[in-house]
Amino acid sequence: MSNRPIRASNNDNQVEHAVQQTPLARFITERLRALGLKQVDFCRQTGFDQGLLSKLQTSVITKINLESALRLADGLKVPPGEILSMLGKDDSHALLQRLYGNNVCAACGRDATEPEPVRRLAQAAQQAVTLGRDISPAISLLRHLSATRRVGPNGDRTHQTEKVETTV
Repeated sequence: MSNRPIRASNNDNQVEHAVQQTPLARFITERLRALGLKQVDFCRQTGFDQGLLSKLQTSVITKINLESALRLADGLKVPPGEILSMLGKDDSHALLQRLYGNNVCAACGRDATEPEPVRRLAQAAQQAVTLGRDISPAISLLRHLSATRRVGPNGDRTHQTEKVETTV
Protein backbone atom coordinates (compact mmCIF):
# COMPACT_ATOMS: atom_id res chain seq x y z
CA MET A 1 0.00 0.00 0.00
CA SER A 2 1.18 3.48 -0.69
CA ASN A 3 1.49 6.24 1.85
CA ARG A 4 0.26 9.64 0.83
CA PRO A 5 1.09 12.64 2.95
CA ILE A 6 -1.99 14.38 4.25
CA ARG A 7 -1.55 17.96 5.45
CA ALA A 8 -3.40 19.08 8.52
CA SER A 9 -3.36 22.52 10.03
CA ASN A 10 -2.68 22.61 13.74
CA ASN A 11 -2.34 26.06 15.41
CA ASP A 12 -1.20 27.67 12.14
CA ASN A 13 1.57 25.07 11.74
CA GLN A 14 1.44 22.73 8.78
CA VAL A 15 1.82 19.13 9.94
CA GLU A 16 2.19 16.19 7.56
CA HIS A 17 0.75 12.83 8.52
CA ALA A 18 1.34 9.67 6.50
CA VAL A 19 -2.02 8.02 5.85
CA GLN A 20 -2.12 4.58 4.34
CA GLN A 21 -4.35 4.64 1.27
CA THR A 22 -7.18 2.12 1.46
CA PRO A 23 -8.02 -0.30 -1.35
CA LEU A 24 -11.29 1.61 -1.80
CA ALA A 25 -9.42 4.92 -2.20
CA ARG A 26 -7.17 3.41 -4.88
CA PHE A 27 -10.15 1.77 -6.58
CA ILE A 28 -12.12 5.03 -6.74
CA THR A 29 -9.14 6.92 -8.16
CA GLU A 30 -8.47 4.25 -10.80
CA ARG A 31 -12.13 3.94 -11.71
CA LEU A 32 -12.59 7.70 -12.10
CA ARG A 33 -9.49 7.73 -14.32
CA ALA A 34 -10.89 4.85 -16.41
CA LEU A 35 -14.20 6.69 -16.79
CA GLY A 36 -12.36 9.90 -17.69
CA LEU A 37 -14.01 11.81 -14.86
CA LYS A 38 -12.79 14.34 -12.33
CA GLN A 39 -14.28 14.41 -8.83
CA VAL A 40 -16.42 17.44 -9.59
CA ASP A 41 -17.81 15.94 -12.81
CA PHE A 42 -18.56 12.60 -11.13
CA CYS A 43 -20.40 14.35 -8.30
CA ARG A 44 -22.41 16.57 -10.66
CA GLN A 45 -23.49 13.58 -12.73
CA THR A 46 -24.35 11.29 -9.82
CA GLY A 47 -25.38 13.61 -7.01
CA PHE A 48 -22.68 12.06 -4.84
CA ASP A 49 -21.34 14.42 -2.15
CA GLN A 50 -17.97 15.81 -3.30
CA GLY A 51 -16.67 16.26 0.24
CA LEU A 52 -17.42 12.61 1.00
CA LEU A 53 -15.78 11.46 -2.24
CA SER A 54 -12.68 13.52 -1.48
CA LYS A 55 -12.43 12.05 2.02
CA LEU A 56 -12.82 8.52 0.63
CA GLN A 57 -10.12 9.11 -2.01
CA THR A 58 -7.67 10.43 0.57
CA SER A 59 -8.53 7.68 3.09
CA VAL A 60 -9.59 10.26 5.65
CA ILE A 61 -12.72 8.17 6.15
CA THR A 62 -13.01 4.47 5.49
CA LYS A 63 -16.66 3.71 6.24
CA ILE A 64 -19.83 5.01 4.61
CA ASN A 65 -23.48 4.13 4.93
CA LEU A 66 -25.22 1.67 2.64
CA GLU A 67 -26.99 4.32 0.57
CA SER A 68 -23.71 6.14 -0.17
CA ALA A 69 -22.03 2.83 -1.04
CA LEU A 70 -24.79 2.01 -3.51
CA ARG A 71 -24.66 5.50 -5.05
CA LEU A 72 -20.88 5.17 -5.37
CA ALA A 73 -21.18 1.77 -7.07
CA ASP A 74 -23.84 3.09 -9.43
CA GLY A 75 -21.78 6.15 -10.33
CA LEU A 76 -18.58 4.14 -10.83
CA LYS A 77 -20.57 1.65 -12.93
CA VAL A 78 -19.52 -1.38 -10.89
CA PRO A 79 -21.58 -4.05 -9.12
CA PRO A 80 -22.52 -3.00 -5.56
CA GLY A 81 -20.74 -6.07 -4.20
CA GLU A 82 -17.35 -4.67 -5.25
CA ILE A 83 -17.77 -1.52 -3.19
CA LEU A 84 -19.48 -3.27 -0.29
CA SER A 85 -16.72 -5.88 -0.15
CA MET A 86 -14.01 -3.20 0.06
CA LEU A 87 -15.98 -1.59 2.87
CA GLY A 88 -16.22 -4.90 4.74
CA LYS A 89 -19.99 -5.00 4.23
CA ASP A 90 -20.34 -8.41 2.59
CA ASP A 91 -23.28 -9.10 4.88
CA SER A 92 -25.13 -6.07 3.49
CA HIS A 93 -24.58 -7.32 -0.04
CA ALA A 94 -25.84 -10.77 0.90
CA LEU A 95 -28.92 -9.18 2.48
CA LEU A 96 -29.60 -7.11 -0.64
CA GLN A 97 -29.32 -10.22 -2.79
CA ARG A 98 -31.63 -12.17 -0.50
CA LEU A 99 -34.24 -9.39 -0.46
CA TYR A 100 -34.07 -8.27 -4.08
CA GLY A 101 -32.42 -11.15 -5.90
CA ASN A 102 -30.95 -10.35 -9.29
CA ASN A 103 -32.71 -6.97 -9.33
CA VAL A 104 -29.80 -5.48 -7.36
CA CYS A 105 -27.51 -5.78 -10.38
CA ALA A 106 -26.91 -8.05 -13.33
CA ALA A 107 -23.54 -9.15 -11.95
CA CYS A 108 -25.21 -10.38 -8.77
CA GLY A 109 -27.21 -12.88 -10.81
CA ARG A 110 -24.01 -14.26 -12.32
CA ASP A 111 -22.44 -14.60 -8.87
CA ALA A 112 -25.38 -16.47 -7.39
CA THR A 113 -24.09 -19.93 -8.31
CA GLU A 114 -20.51 -19.41 -7.11
CA PRO A 115 -19.64 -20.34 -3.53
CA GLU A 116 -18.67 -17.40 -1.32
CA PRO A 117 -14.94 -18.32 -1.09
CA VAL A 118 -14.74 -18.47 -4.90
CA ARG A 119 -16.35 -15.03 -5.18
CA ARG A 120 -13.92 -13.59 -2.63
CA LEU A 121 -10.95 -15.06 -4.50
CA ALA A 122 -12.23 -13.66 -7.78
CA GLN A 123 -12.77 -10.21 -6.23
CA ALA A 124 -9.30 -10.23 -4.67
CA ALA A 125 -7.76 -11.33 -7.97
CA GLN A 126 -9.62 -8.61 -9.88
CA GLN A 127 -8.53 -5.99 -7.36
CA ALA A 128 -4.89 -7.15 -7.57
CA VAL A 129 -4.96 -7.02 -11.37
CA THR A 130 -6.55 -3.56 -11.23
CA LEU A 131 -3.64 -2.48 -9.04
CA GLY A 132 -1.19 -3.90 -11.58
CA ARG A 133 -0.04 -6.78 -9.40
CA ASP A 134 1.15 -10.15 -10.71
CA ILE A 135 -1.26 -12.90 -9.64
CA SER A 136 0.60 -15.83 -11.21
CA PRO A 137 1.93 -17.05 -7.81
CA ALA A 138 -1.67 -17.28 -6.56
CA ILE A 139 -2.70 -19.18 -9.69
CA SER A 140 0.18 -21.63 -9.17
CA LEU A 141 -0.83 -22.17 -5.56
CA LEU A 142 -4.46 -22.80 -6.52
CA ARG A 143 -3.37 -25.29 -9.19
CA HIS A 144 -1.33 -27.09 -6.55
CA LEU A 145 -4.28 -27.13 -4.14
CA SER A 146 -6.65 -28.40 -6.82
CA ALA A 147 -4.40 -31.25 -7.97
CA THR A 148 -5.98 -34.64 -7.38
CA ARG A 149 -3.74 -37.08 -5.58
CA ARG A 150 -4.05 -40.74 -6.40
CA VAL A 151 -2.35 -43.78 -4.96
CA GLY A 152 -0.49 -45.67 -7.67
CA PRO A 153 -0.27 -49.49 -8.04
CA ASN A 154 2.93 -49.59 -5.93
CA GLY A 155 1.35 -47.55 -3.13
CA ASP A 156 3.15 -44.37 -4.11
CA ARG A 157 1.25 -41.14 -4.54
CA THR A 158 0.92 -39.57 -7.94
CA HIS A 159 -0.36 -36.15 -8.76
CA GLN A 160 -2.72 -35.42 -11.60
CA THR A 161 -3.54 -31.87 -12.38
CA GLU A 162 -6.49 -30.80 -14.41
CA LYS A 163 -5.70 -28.07 -16.88
CA VAL A 164 -7.45 -24.96 -15.58
CA GLU A 165 -8.06 -22.11 -17.99
CA THR A 166 -7.43 -18.74 -16.41
CA THR A 167 -8.31 -15.44 -17.93
CA VAL A 168 -7.30 -12.20 -16.36
